Amino acid sequence: MTELKDASFLAQEAKRFDYDRWLVSLFAPMPARSRIHALLAFNGEISRVRETVSEVLLGDIRFQWWRDALSNMEDDKYLNHPILQNLKIIISEHDLDISLFGDMINARSADMDPCPFATNTELLEYATGTGGLLSGLTYRVMGNREEAGYKAAQQVGRAFALIGIIRAIPYHVSQDLLLIPQEVLENHDLVPESVFKEENRLAFYDVVKDLVALAEKEQLEAVRAVRQRPKSEKPSYSLLALNNLYLSRIRNSGFDPAHRRLNIGPLRKIIALLTK
Repeated sequence: MTELKDASFLAQEAKRFDYDRWLVSLFAPMPARSRIHALLAFNGEISRVRETVSEVLLGDIRFQWWRDALSNMEDDKYLNHPILQNLKIIISEHDLDISLFGDMINARSADMDPCPFATNTELLEYATGTGGLLSGLTYRVMGNREEAGYKAAQQVGRAFALIGIIRAIPYHVSQDLLLIPQEVLENHDLVPESVFKEENRLAFYDVVKDLVALAEKEQLEAVRAVRQRPKSEKPSYSLLALNNLYLSRIRNSGFDPAHRRLNIGPLRKIIALLTK
């Protein structure tokens, strides 16, 4: 494999902005790790757009910059960007479909809407376009080619994304972002403006319980898919262990995403990954 440029920078970016996936990458074969870090660094860039801009238009401009960069990586304008330099190598090396990166950007653009999802279906599409596609690409850069394995990896990533959305509810509130589908709120007689009021605390926990049930269903599908895959692909599905850990903690916290039980230390995560 071609040696990637600024590999240490990519690893630092992955660890800083996507610690869980970075931790999982340490269980991947050594040659693939820098490739995974490049993917995580790219994902980190697009996932942080909303929190780094002051208005929607600026976010849209930033997303468009990434679309243009991916379409014109030969242009001198983009050649010095360390993430793009390495994505160019990886895309060529593993014959990746570049449109998938555009799909990830398009999914992330939903973040610019303060309440983007009307239905669970829309939430699931978002989870697929973010965590699902990222896990699928990770599967590819680990040297795996089977379509069934790719779909299994996507399913694992989709479940991880859903669980991440639940865990991130308190942070999203601080960013004026609500990724809870409106249909889930309506099932509990809530609206975005009322969901976090003190008098609705118990109803909010019921909302989280519904989201956890959705995530558990996705996790079960992921487990079933992974069971059909060979042991040689096992590192591609390591996120399953963290999914189980987080789901257990959310249930034990009484479905309170702000509970201290959700602050899981690195050692506990490593144990989960080692005993998966």
